[in-house]
Amino acid sequence: MTGPRVAAHVGARTVTENAVEARVTALRGGPLAARLPRPGTADARNLRRWVVQLLTYEAVIEDAAAAMGVTAEQAHRRGEFSLSAALGTGGVTAAVLSALPVATAVYDRITAHITVPPSQVRAYYDRNRDQHPAPYDESRPAIARDLRRAAADRHFTLWLERRHATMVTLHPGFEHPADPRHADATHRH
Repeated sequence: MTGPRVAAHVGARTVTENAVEARVTALRGGPLAARLPRPGTADARNLRRWVVQLLTYEAVIEDAAAAMGVTAEQAHRRGEFSLSAALGTGGVTAAVLSALPVATAVYDRITAHITVPPSQVRAYYDRNRDQHPAPYDESRPAIARDLRRAAADRHFTLWLERRHATMVTLHPGFEHPADPRHADATHRH
């Protein structure tokens, strides 16, 4: 007797087709169900592939959290990412940050060292006077905060993508939606 079909391996973990189908079923029962593609279509197969991406990214985050000794409780103390804040990271990173509480704690650990030099803050202010009409000393804290957040988002997203690339093996039929090797590849980067 064989076990469930494997969708992906993430390090020593296995993501099964059953886990993928359970997540798709949950999405189809959720508030955005009417916006999802009809079952049996190319877009529905790509939805499954996107769900595999989400599950594998979540597993990468959970693996990193375990290695770092961070917990979801630490993320709750700090405050989770709002969807709008997570969307600044884009793509599957946004989905993971907004849905997986421990991802916030991993984000904090990975980006703790990110700083923005005062010269960059000043240069941004000088280039964007139309957005910052107040004097520099009044505008500086908000600009520094926003630039640091953007730099941290970029750093975390690149870290997560590199880690995903080294840890994840996708199995046939569960490739990335943009992978040109499958017939339904319509999504392009």
